[in-house]
Amino acid sequence: GLHPAASLHVWAQAERLALRLCADQQFIPALIRDGAHLYAAWQPAPTAASATLIAQVARAMPPVCRAVAADPADAPSARVLLDDFLAELIDVLVGEVHYTPRLTPSVAGKAWLRALVGGSARLELSAAAATGLERSYKQWVQQATLAGTAAWRILLRLDTPAQPDGDWHISYELQSNDDPSLLIPFATLWRAPQQVAALLKGGFDRPQERILAGLGLAARHCAPIAASLRQPTPDHATLSSAQAWEFLTHAAPVLEQCGFGVLLPAGLVGGARLTRRGHTSSPTPPGGVGGMALEQLLTFKWEVAFDDAPLTAAEFEQIVALKRPLVHIRGQWTLLTEQQIEQLRKLSKRPSEQVTLRDVLHGALAGTSAADGLPISGISAAGWLAEVLAGLADTQRLDVVPPPAGLQATLRPYQQRGMAWLHFLSRCGLGACLADDMGLGKTIQTIALLLLEREDGQTAPSDLVLCPTSVAGNWARELQQFAPQLRVYVHRGPERPQEPERFQQAVAAADVVITSYPLLTRDQQLFGALEWRAVVADEAQNIKNASTKQAQAVRSLRAFQRIALTGTPVENRLNDLWSIMAFLNPGYFGSAQHFQRTFARPIEREQDPAATERLRRLTAPLILRRLKTDPAIISDLPEKLELTEECGLSAEQATLYAAVVTEAMAAIEDADSVGDGFKRQGLVLTLLLRLKQICNHPTLFTQDGRPLDQHSGKIARLTELVDELATTDDRMLLFTQFASFGGMLQQYLEQRLGDDVLFLHGGTPAALRDQMVRRFQAPAGPRIFVLSLKAGGTGLNLTAANHVFHIDRWWNPAVEQQATDRAFRIGQRRTVQVHTFICPGTVEEQIDALIRRKRDLADQVLHAGEQALTTLSTAELRELVALRAYADTEV
Repeated sequence: GLHPAASLHVWAQAERLALRLCADQQFIPALIRDGAHLYAAWQPAPTAASATLIAQVARAMPPVCRAVAADPADAPSARVLLDDFLAELIDVLVGEVHYTPRLTPSVAGKAWLRALVGGSARLELSAAAATGLERSYKQWVQQATLAGTAAWRILLRLDTPAQPDGDWHISYELQSNDDPSLLIPFATLWRAPQQVAALLKGGFDRPQERILAGLGLAARHCAPIAASLRQPTPDHATLSSAQAWEFLTHAAPVLEQCGFGVLLPAGLVGGARLTRRGHTSSPTPPGGVGGMALEQLLTFKWEVAFDDAPLTAAEFEQIVALKRPLVHIRGQWTLLTEQQIEQLRKLSKRPSEQVTLRDVLHGALAGTSAADGLPISGISAAGWLAEVLAGLADTQRLDVVPPPAGLQATLRPYQQRGMAWLHFLSRCGLGACLADDMGLGKTIQTIALLLLEREDGQTAPSDLVLCPTSVAGNWARELQQFAPQLRVYVHRGPERPQEPERFQQAVAAADVVITSYPLLTRDQQLFGALEWRAVVADEAQNIKNASTKQAQAVRSLRAFQRIALTGTPVENRLNDLWSIMAFLNPGYFGSAQHFQRTFARPIEREQDPAATERLRRLTAPLILRRLKTDPAIISDLPEKLELTEECGLSAEQATLYAAVVTEAMAAIEDADSVGDGFKRQGLVLTLLLRLKQICNHPTLFTQDGRPLDQHSGKIARLTELVDELATTDDRMLLFTQFASFGGMLQQYLEQRLGDDVLFLHGGTPAALRDQMVRRFQAPAGPRIFVLSLKAGGTGLNLTAANHVFHIDRWWNPAVEQQATDRAFRIGQRRTVQVHTFICPGTVEEQIDALIRRKRDLADQVLHAGEQALTTLSTAELRELVALRAYADTEV
């Protein structure tokens, strides 16, 4: 109808069309005369496909779109209106990006180009210069109309031979842009020109002249078309098989860009789909310490499939013998690429070959041969390998494994599936990364697996659990609680055995050995001398940096089974994933350089969807990730509320903030001027650290020992919240990245509330950590637990708390989420409220906005934390840290 809303959908489509034309560079610079003046503008130059879309949108225009004239008789047609709209929008869009055509202009031409890329569109030229420019412009754009007009275009249709050894043909026709199914063969045009002219309705003037001119342009790119012009009334060209291949691969794309329509046989569009199928007997099942031998060699027999149907030996030999890209297979012509021909030639020389088990897994999972890139449509095997490939292809269909009889706990259904998945990969000898969300019980699933395999008779050697220092006691307690029959030895403290004999005796007397990452690094020779049945790397993000001594020590351990437990398999960059996978399945992704080149760089820098999908398929069977927010996983976890606490700076904070920014930016600009990048990076990190300190409290920056009850907006807001919660039964976790500030908070809150406040930091002894956790979890335990983020952000179960305060920001969502999940996890019965403190108008607000825009690296968005901010330009950095409007806080 005539209601304005009826036009919105059509105009939205038109806008998308304009954006598509711009993105595909389907536009040309134009010279337009309006009376006595010339104007520069950009105009659409749509390809045939785009012209078809434009025609469809014009036909869909409701009458209201044309209601722009007082007299309906004067209203423009839908097509004219749409063309004008596209021209106006293209002129604006292209002019904004200052696109410059590749021309060598005259003086008048330079004026035209200047008008195209900025300034006034009107050209100020003498009459002679304007006339000369118009003449040159018309000659320049004439070729753009040789292939057709807005209504009709020349179509070149490639026809296959009637017999495999016959000639190919290119038939010449006119095609309507508004209705592509309307075709007029050139033979008809030569035979009945008047009837054809009537059919064209003026949309293709002087058709015989114009088609000859158009074919003349096409002849520059295709010799058979040039040969056809020797005839007075050409209506087709004849090609050999070699010429047809040349037309398909070289001439056709160029002619389409020139505006010609090109219609190819269906079988030749997209080329042939050749794939490999592999057949092998089952290798020896994995056994002994060291797990699956990914470098184990298997003998494979290969066959080639064409459109998923295997080629017979005779067909394969025929294709290889022809050595030409256009081949006739099973009554169908298909086009091979030079790469495919080379691949087939190599395969013909080695119908069977030895490949590594790693290549087999990559081929089965990613669907591509790592050796030559040829797609793999299937791998068949017998016995153990067939079971492995089937299980990896669909881990959702793994057989349910009953929990071990001795487990003193009831597993939730998803935990039982997790244990079954770990058990399957264990039997395959493949390392597994259990990446369940924090609080879903990775520890209990792992304990169930260790107990299950002990009950299955795998009694030696011992299992090794690696974890942060702060959670070693938690592992010992949960093993005692859930699997009391397992003998546990915790390797820690100054009295730990450091002589090989004593250490080996302690290990031999235990089913499970627990130690921390730092102690593993110190005592690497002791641990490396033994063989382990399983190595479990808890909080495996501790080995994300592959070059550290800690990660190298973990990778050096010898074990049949390897398990990584982490809620954040990728924290900062994809290389984190390579490091964890290098521990789990050495060699699975090749070298770090190969992974960087093949996956990390294409995904992180270019957002390459093919590389992303290939990586997902390779890792999906080896990484199990479930989210606690998924009702299908867990339905009885309470709600989590995330609150932003805006805390205005005090006058003193604002003054300090502005002074630090001014001083630091001057030093950073000096470092820029001398090109000292290392010094600049240090200055930026120092600046960010100082601004964080000031936003918390001036005394954290000045270190003058003042009490916290004044001069800080954050402390004022924290005091309000703590006072309010002190009248309830709520319990609180307070996280800060500054250990010294944590001590100040402990002292301040104890004095204010007259009650104990716990404080855990990196220097807290392990035994005292465990005691603090038990006290806080007790029904009558302290209300407030202050934790430094690095020491208390992982591994602890603190479900007695139902409020989490992030006093300052780590600026890495994964790290902050881990801290929150100390309270928001299984066992929590109350709604968890997460309070994030932000000083508006400061760098904290800017970083918070960045974090919200790119929230989840595990879902393919990367967070590099503060280190990434050092790469900002000085102008960008100044914008980031500038002090904006703020509200004084009376403290």
